[in-house]
Amino acid sequence: LHKGESVLLIGPSGCGKSTLAMLCAGLIPKVVEASVEGQWFAEPRLSAPGGVGYVFQDADAQFCMLSVADEMAFGLENLRVPQEEMTPSILRALSRAGLPASSEELRRAHSSFSGGMKQKLAIACALAMNADLLVLDEPTANLDPFSSRQVFNQIAQLHHKEQTMLIIEHKFDALIPYVDTVVLFASDGRIHRQGPVKQVLAKEWDWLIREGIVAPWKEPPLFSGPDEGPTSPALTTKPNVGFRSNAHPSLENSEAAIALRDVCAGYLPGTLVWRNVNVDVTAGSITAIVGPNGSGKTTLLQVMAGLREPTSGEVRRLGEPPSPRRRRKPNSSVSYCFQNPEFQFIFERVVDELSNQAGVEEVSESVTDLLDRFGLTKVAHQSPYALSQGQKRRLSVATMLRQPHDLYFLDEPTFGQDSSTQAAIMAELMRLQQSGKTIVLTTHDMDLVRRYASGVIVVADGGVLFTGDVEELFDRPDVMSAAHLLDDLACSPGMPPTSPPSFQFRNPDGSAASSTELCDEERLDEEQTTSPQAGESARGSRGTRREEPAVMPNTLQEKSPLLKLNPAWHLLSIFVAVMLTIGAHTVTEAGLIFAFPIVLMLGLLWMNPWRLLRRYAVFLLFYVFYLGTYMAYSRIPPGTVHVIHILWLHADWYGFRAGLILALRMLGAVGLGLSFLSATDLTVFASALCQSMRVPPRFSYGLMAGAHFMPLFQEEWRKLRLARRLRGREGRFWSRPVLYALPILSQAIRMSERVAIAMEARGFVGETAASSRHRTYYRRLKVRAFDIAYDVLLPGVIAIILVFVR
Repeated sequence: LHKGESVLLIGPSGCGKSTLAMLCAGLIPKVVEASVEGQWFAEPRLSAPGGVGYVFQDADAQFCMLSVADEMAFGLENLRVPQEEMTPSILRALSRAGLPASSEELRRAHSSFSGGMKQKLAIACALAMNADLLVLDEPTANLDPFSSRQVFNQIAQLHHKEQTMLIIEHKFDALIPYVDTVVLFASDGRIHRQGPVKQVLAKEWDWLIREGIVAPWKEPPLFSGPDEGPTSPALTTKPNVGFRSNAHPSLENSEAAIALRDVCAGYLPGTLVWRNVNVDVTAGSITAIVGPNGSGKTTLLQVMAGLREPTSGEVRRLGEPPSPRRRRKPNSSVSYCFQNPEFQFIFERVVDELSNQAGVEEVSESVTDLLDRFGLTKVAHQSPYALSQGQKRRLSVATMLRQPHDLYFLDEPTFGQDSSTQAAIMAELMRLQQSGKTIVLTTHDMDLVRRYASGVIVVADGGVLFTGDVEELFDRPDVMSAAHLLDDLACSPGMPPTSPPSFQFRNPDGSAASSTELCDEERLDEEQTTSPQAGESARGSRGTRREEPAVMPNTLQEKSPLLKLNPAWHLLSIFVAVMLTIGAHTVTEAGLIFAFPIVLMLGLLWMNPWRLLRRYAVFLLFYVFYLGTYMAYSRIPPGTVHVIHILWLHADWYGFRAGLILALRMLGAVGLGLSFLSATDLTVFASALCQSMRVPPRFSYGLMAGAHFMPLFQEEWRKLRLARRLRGREGRFWSRPVLYALPILSQAIRMSERVAIAMEARGFVGETAASSRHRTYYRRLKVRAFDIAYDVLLPGVIAIILVFVR
């Protein structure tokens, strides 16, 4: 790999492409433990921190900060770049990566970005560090066509600027003009051939098909005419099943397998993902739900399957209205496959999963058949969690097919699969369809939709833009453009088409539209999307769920003087104040201590009273219960009168007073903690711990990165519970923490491992991570007179209450 060269790695799933990339990046064996044999050499510059920039396929897993500026600055801090040089470097990198470069954009939270913008931000982080080598490990694996197009365009621009790149990508057609060398991996992990990209692909195209790396119907890109390859078996066997969508049809007269009428769905009160959905899915069809990232495809799939209740409207499956009494029980007619295959696993061995019982000794003929059909025979006695991602996906689909059902729902069933494993999964779904079963799946793969689907639902812009036959959709450029479904390989702005599309676009007036016109149209869309004024919210209004751009810190409290405090010193004052609350021994003292942080949050943080009540709600309920139990079981002093006895319980004024003092005192300490959390930016807090308290960066930044993932586990728990319910293994309330421990722990370890690798790939190693003195800081935090005054005043108020009230 030479300086200025772009190298493309191609091979089947699990052949070791990512392992080689991590070796080249120096992550193996320094960060990821591995046994390495043979000779390995890299220029000294690549071994230095920041010499290699690594972009993973999961954008969220490689971010450890909350805002754009802090994320970009993290790598620069590790390289000890002076603080005054950081902002210019960040702005240059953002502009180079095709992202808006303005002071307002720097303060945005990247959680509001689309998938494509997140990957461009990951690239910008590497460019800001002036990385000599940029490694992109399947950067478009999770992206819709529009977002994939953004990333491909960025790679093309970097190639023109002679950026050295190592790229792993299954959807490599659009990249061929912009890479110099290709390396073909065989399934056994050996290099089959390497050399100039056009020569190697021209000679080895048949081998790529035999290895299952590319689909058999694809023609070699750039080396032949229009794509008129052999017809896929799926096209010849796909039945002509009707697909209907009516504005307000009658449910009573519907013969659909699934019928939705005026259905709306949302997550938070007052917000909707999409609204007024009216669709019919005909029995015996394969229906694809498509749309941009974040448009609500999974939500629609779960509403159809009965795993999520709609906000309003009615859903019928197989002609039967929903029954609230049976909502918590598994529906034997429904089977569901989650995007994360580990949610489906509940046993310790593959063969146990397919048998749906532990400790299987004699494997049934049906299980043996499933093992053979899904290529899992060799791993039958291994743990499901030890399989490769491709094997996990095939096992999750196999467990879903273990028992017959009428309705099958699959969320991204071919995610991360090569052509061979994708074909194996789709062959099973085709077999089910031909036996009369109804299948609904979500996907970003429009080629899969064209070859396998009977009908299609397009979700975008807060609703359903289109329902109908697949051929009809591909004859509607207006819908394709609005939902960003145009083929990212055949029509990528700034890139010549690798092969003309096999369908003809038409303008709204019925006239033919050329692919060039559509590319120009999409180029204009992208320019609007990436403008500083439009940003992600503009794209949200055009093709996906709208998300308000998050700005750090919270604009509601932006002018609060408490936000200007040094968080480390603020925490110190909170700690002292909490220790002083122990001295409250009267109801008046405890009541004033309880009221003090409430007044603080309402008066200085200008917090909404309803929001404050919601934050206190859980603690209030807990301490009301605590007060009752304390009063019922407390020891009654001699001579106490007016004691009320109920069975073995008792109630008296002494117990009530003592319990009330303790409850108010603890609620006061809780309130002080809430005031700190409400006034603290996590990023500033991590930086303050390092700068003011000399806490090792590995601890403070690791703590912040972990806090970033905590909200995700609530959703992970919900999905896991739904998956087990479908298999009749939900478990009792008290047993769920034990039953769910392994998959949740597996997910936590995987997420923390990815974040740790991403942080170390950006120079967070050695003394930089161990000592706060061996790094620079984007946010310079000093201890001012205001911090000292507040540190004295906060515990001072508690002390005054204890002294003068007593």
